[in-house]
Amino acid sequence: MEMIRGFRGKIPGDKIVVDMSITGNAVYDFSCFGVDYDDKLSDDRYMIFYNQPESPNGEIKYASENSRAEFAVNLASLPLSIAKLVFTASIDGAGTMGEISSHTLTIETENDSMTMNLSGSDFHSEKAIISIEIYRKDCWRVNAVASGFNGGLSDLLRNYGGQEMTSPPPEPVKKVILEKGKKVSLEKKSDNLGEIVINLNWNRGNLRKHLLSVFSKKDAAIDLDLGCLYEMKDGRKGSVQALGGNFGNFDSYPYIMLDGDDRTGDTAGGENLRVNGAEISRFKRILVYTFIYEGVANWQDANGVATVKCPGSSELIVKLDEYNTSEGMCAIAMLENVNDETFSVEKLIKFFASHSDMDSAYSWGLRWVKGRKS
Repeated sequence: MEMIRGFRGKIPGDKIVVDMSITGNAVYDFSCFGVDYDDKLSDDRYMIFYNQPESPNGEIKYASENSRAEFAVNLASLPLSIAKLVFTASIDGAGTMGEISSHTLTIETENDSMTMNLSGSDFHSEKAIISIEIYRKDCWRVNAVASGFNGGLSDLLRNYGGQEMTSPPPEPVKKVILEKGKKVSLEKKSDNLGEIVINLNWNRGNLRKHLLSVFSKKDAAIDLDLGCLYEMKDGRKGSVQALGGNFGNFDSYPYIMLDGDDRTGDTAGGENLRVNGAEISRFKRILVYTFIYEGVANWQDANGVATVKCPGSSELIVKLDEYNTSEGMCAIAMLENVNDETFSVEKLIKFFASHSDMDSAYSWGLRWVKGRKS
């Protein structure tokens, strides 16, 4: 179905994907925010911008590339305080909407789609536009607004009782790419290391397929799991991983916690292991690994990257950059206690057929049984 400026119509179903793109010579940003029944911004948490992957409870998920963005929205899950969602496009820097070549917006439902096509001739000096509004009435409906504000995003937000936040850019975090077999020690900013976050992220493939997979098992991403083996100075050993439900604990033994299990690849931030660096004197070593719980062992397409983050220290990047294997388990990195002050981090990238094979290779000595996820 084609939408033109001023079009109003019903949206069939509650699960939609809003695809927005602009062709032109400027840098374009896309946003979505919730508005209450007084036509004011409902809640800052429901202002989804180009640097925010999702709303608090995942009702809205965001992904972007180049001059295109997609919002996967579960309308039925939105708080009742939200009367409508406003989808906007704005220019970052010089230029106006009157200079664009085209602006296309498509609303995809499970069984249908609605598309609006605009060009620069539809605008003048606007630097920000409201493309569409999706609002509650007797059901969810769409209003093709296609009009804007010369003052840009700031003027647009003021129209809804808000303002654009301005702050100095943070200092860039230094990143160090680890080479295989090399050890780098984490730097301490204070008396202890604080919280150490080990993140695993991987390629979720085509943007459209990723967002559509939020509502469908079709095209779902590979289930790549993050975990670790730990050995304490008192001799206790174990594992933290989603398989078997061993998510650990940050504040008590084993002082390591897995923050969740990204079963479908829908979580833009990947998976995270959190290590309590204040308890470093308890640790001897930690082996970080990943394994493919479901799917074919295609490590090249997964293009996995692990990042070790510690307050005040450079981010350590470990790329899963060896691919010639059909084995489904990869030892990523080894963290070892250095004088109870810090951890050294060594890139491993070694592949194994099973947990027990990896355990034997690093002399952990655990007994492994077959497990499953709940």
